[in-house]
Amino acid sequence: MAEYNYINSTGVIVPDTADIRQQVESEYRAVFGQDINLSPETPQGVLVTMEVESRDAIARNNAEVANQINPNIAGGIFLDGIWALMGGARFGATHSILTGVVFSGIPKTLIKAGSIAETDNGDKFITTAVIILGADGTAIGSMRALEFGAVICPAGALNKVASDILGWETVSNPADAVVGRLTESDVSARRRRIRTLAINTVSVNAAITSALYALEDVVSLSFHENYTDDPQTVDGITLKPHSIYVCIEGGDDMAIAKELLRTKTVGAGYNGNVIVEVEDKISGQTYEVNFDRPDIIVTLCRVTVRRSTLDAQTIIPNAVEMFTAGEIDGEGGLEVGREVSPFEISAAINSVEPRLFVTKVELSTDSENWSTDVIPIKINQVAKLNKSAVQVLIV
Repeated sequence: MAEYNYINSTGVIVPDTADIRQQVESEYRAVFGQDINLSPETPQGVLVTMEVESRDAIARNNAEVANQINPNIAGGIFLDGIWALMGGARFGATHSILTGVVFSGIPKTLIKAGSIAETDNGDKFITTAVIILGADGTAIGSMRALEFGAVICPAGALNKVASDILGWETVSNPADAVVGRLTESDVSARRRRIRTLAINTVSVNAAITSALYALEDVVSLSFHENYTDDPQTVDGITLKPHSIYVCIEGGDDMAIAKELLRTKTVGAGYNGNVIVEVEDKISGQTYEVNFDRPDIIVTLCRVTVRRSTLDAQTIIPNAVEMFTAGEIDGEGGLEVGREVSPFEISAAINSVEPRLFVTKVELSTDSENWSTDVIPIKINQVAKLNKSAVQVLIV
């Protein structure tokens, strides 16, 4: 490259490809003469095109690297590094866990750690410790999914012994698996970083929500404060004077209660139907901490789309699933207290696949009454729209 002049005081410039081509052509004419034929179909024209593509790729790569200093754009290890400066980190991948698994066979049989059992769907689970069958030929133990992520295993689904262990005959799970997850995506991590910026403070509202969003498995929440001397009613919920109300989806009850006690203003009250007793290590007092869990509003979706060569039956449900999970940049997903908007679902579909022409998005909560209206969600509710609940009509 003769000259790289795409960096100035405002940052890294990504020039128009046409401008780069004009520059390269000028350089070729300066060397080979003004009458050289640089049409794209000529050999020298092909060389010009290759040089243009190379310079364009370098400029775009440099701009992307330079933008990794911006936490709202950064991804991968760059985002992890920036987030680590304030003590934050993305959630790692976890396995689905089965507890209380019943193993049976010949008494005294030793089932080594890492032994495999399967479901009818082919999902594999392995033992987490050595299991020795008792005198009655049974034992209780735990297993985890072989793969990371949301491996679903309903009660009774684990029923095949896959490891060749003499004496181990049957296996069954009386309870559903605690579902795992994949490593937190860049989109989700960027959003949660913004939500936890006040994690090193206390007493203010942002400190409370930051501490809660930093907890493992907390998905979303709604937060309200009544700072007046009188009770207030919000969405039919009465808030005591000088108190806070938090409705949280996901997370461990005790972990949530401890963070609420640690971060809220001293003397302020709580609201909510979940009551957890937490002992304060400083005073030795036991506090009753209240918060709420959201009611689930099961939602169905029907999308009408123009006929095309694209596989709309696959693309649209996947796009809606990404939207509800908050995996589309700029979208928070279906969170506690967030209404369900047909317009936003349509926009999410076109964000994933702009070539689809969505003509109508309808919603329902009972599979009988469909409407293009927004479904209101209260501060103690959360909408759930599963991929399997998305119908695609092609016209």
